[in-house]
Amino acid sequence: MAETNQINLKAVGGPNEALVVNTVRRRGPISRVDIAKLTGLTAPTVTNISGKLIEAGIISEYMIGEYSGGRRPVLLKANPDMAKMVIVDIRSKEVAGYVINAGLEISKTIHRDTRHLNKDEVLAVMLDVIGLLCSSEEGKDVAAIGIIVRGPVKSAEGVSLFSPSTGWRNVPLKFIVEAQFHLPTFVENDMRAMALGSYHYGPYRDIRNAVFLGVGGGIGSGIILNGELYRGLGDSAGEIGHSAVDVNGPVCSCGNRGCLEAMASETALVNLVVQAMREGRSSLVAQLVDQDTEAVKPEHVYAAAEQGDALAMELLQNVARYLGVGVSNVINIFNPELVIIGGGITRVYQLIEASMMEVIKQRVLESCFASVRIEYSAEGRAAALNGIVDLTMQGIIMNK
Repeated sequence: MAETNQINLKAVGGPNEALVVNTVRRRGPISRVDIAKLTGLTAPTVTNISGKLIEAGIISEYMIGEYSGGRRPVLLKANPDMAKMVIVDIRSKEVAGYVINAGLEISKTIHRDTRHLNKDEVLAVMLDVIGLLCSSEEGKDVAAIGIIVRGPVKSAEGVSLFSPSTGWRNVPLKFIVEAQFHLPTFVENDMRAMALGSYHYGPYRDIRNAVFLGVGGGIGSGIILNGELYRGLGDSAGEIGHSAVDVNGPVCSCGNRGCLEAMASETALVNLVVQAMREGRSSLVAQLVDQDTEAVKPEHVYAAAEQGDALAMELLQNVARYLGVGVSNVINIFNPELVIIGGGITRVYQLIEASMMEVIKQRVLESCFASVRIEYSAEGRAAALNGIVDLTMQGIIMNK
């Protein structure tokens, strides 16, 4: 196959060129015939565009494909070095930063602990991490910056509306970062990034309608409708964790009562266990934390449940039933082909699945239940990282 030419992203001159580049990035190695089928472009158009992109060093002829009748196809692959970017993931306890290329290859990583920091200090840590990565040898010539943040986000404006792990409200991350580093910056909610990563780079790329549900300290989702991420009119779609499942339930972080997040998240599970322990109920969890109820974490509850602890099992089933209500609502509203449940709770999916499915079978309309399947994924942050890279690459390509 031909060697890669010097890269010239300006060759991506219009929407058709961008469509071909994105298809090759996500699906490669791929033949020109399959590109035409997936994009709806004519075969001559694909041939013409791919020739220009090869000349520009953006894609290359990678290998000869398998024989399926007629001539064996030449498969195209994206050049992973067409662009480098800095990615920062604002997690609940740390900021993780990466230098990563278009082929999802990480060349540098930085982690900074943010426990016990206030919202301004977390922002300062994020900017410091970006600065260190941009000034590193690996970060020379980065083309853009991508940011993953928990909670509702206005992606187009790059504003974190509310991030429970940092305390941010209406923080214009895109504006702040672009003003300091003079690089195009793209911001996305972690669940939507996870949905993009799982859909484009996982085993689900041929599914047109799916909901990716993340159950960790909070609950969020990414919704794929007709093969596209659904954002909603105000860019706030997917906040399924703040749909009510018990109007008399506990107060949620959003201020309302009985949200799914307040009833079925890992935070809700820990709160239930701690309350029961303080009321005098015995549990193996107490031994795992040396009687310190302030130290209880989801993994302590999971470990106790896996050893048959009665309290941990009881409260896990309670969470599972409410999760079943939430999943039922998702299926009845969106009628998807697939619901994927990810996040920390997947560690014990075998312990909660029966209770959750019992509720789902009771509540989901038969016409919806017959066509959906429910799966569990442990990809988590890896999928979110792939998703923000994909979003940032789209931005880089369109900005050229």
